[in-house]
Amino acid sequence: MDCPKIIIIILNWNGKENTINCLEALKLTTYPNYKIIVVDNGSTDGSVKHFKDHYPEVKLIENKKNLGFAEGNNVAIREVLARPEIKYIALLNNDTIVKPDWLEKLVNALEYDENIGSCQPKILSLSNPDTIDAVGIYISKNGGAYQKGHNEKDLGQYDKTTEVFGVCAGAALYRVKMLNQIGIFDKDFFAYYEDVDLAIRARLFGWKSVCVPQAVIYHIHSATLGDDSPFKTYLLERNSYYYVFKSLPRKVILSFLIWKARFIFFTLYDLTRNKKFNIIKSMIKGDLAALGNLPVIISKRSELQNKKIVSEEDFMMLLR
Repeated sequence: MDCPKIIIIILNWNGKENTINCLEALKLTTYPNYKIIVVDNGSTDGSVKHFKDHYPEVKLIENKKNLGFAEGNNVAIREVLARPEIKYIALLNNDTIVKPDWLEKLVNALEYDENIGSCQPKILSLSNPDTIDAVGIYISKNGGAYQKGHNEKDLGQYDKTTEVFGVCAGAALYRVKMLNQIGIFDKDFFAYYEDVDLAIRARLFGWKSVCVPQAVIYHIHSATLGDDSPFKTYLLERNSYYYVFKSLPRKVILSFLIWKARFIFFTLYDLTRNKKFNIIKSMIKGDLAALGNLPVIISKRSELQNKKIVSEEDFMMLLR
């Protein structure tokens, strides 16, 4: 097998211990031709000093403040895209633990087919290793995006390399040629659904994605903000409008609005019964922020629609 040079990018924000565990696991990686970049997103937990003192072989990029997942990674991605010798970029969440052969399995998939722009491993729960975290991103015909296999028992049902709509950026290998064509993460997402937006753009430009289950990594789900974080609720709610209005076909947007109205009604009812008023406030704030930013999103949509090469009819066939 050829061994093209790869850059692995890990984003850290006050997650020193998780990042240390991630870096230690990477030391066992069997693929021979890679370098690591750690991007620190303005941490205050002593991360920067520790990485400088204990990992001199790792390139460290220091952002002065928390730029979010999208732009935090973009800082490193832009630097890598300027280097013509790099063929692939791997992204890893700092709360992941890789198996030694993860990278060579992913590289094999992209080397096998030049039309594959990105791939991901089978992602398992670190706390429950027999439970799947994700084996790919899928989008339904009403615009909802979800992680395939999430919370399913791993019974071998996803043990065959399979084409998926898109890949989860928490553990993914991207072809540099594709990123140069479709662009990198949209910084307006800050965090959450930025990988969905990127996956849609990849599809609109004719690129394929696959899940390579022979490559395995373990992940702590929602380690950064937690599942009940008001800020996470705000971002998820706001960004769910962003990728739909920016990129999806018009008939999907209509279905999304109908589904979204029902979702908001029943979710707010449930949250009110459970007296989660801080979550309610964050959810409404996210809805209002999305509506306020629609002119910017529509402008991006117009630009994307003028450049895409896949028709709406062909794109609709990719949705579940």
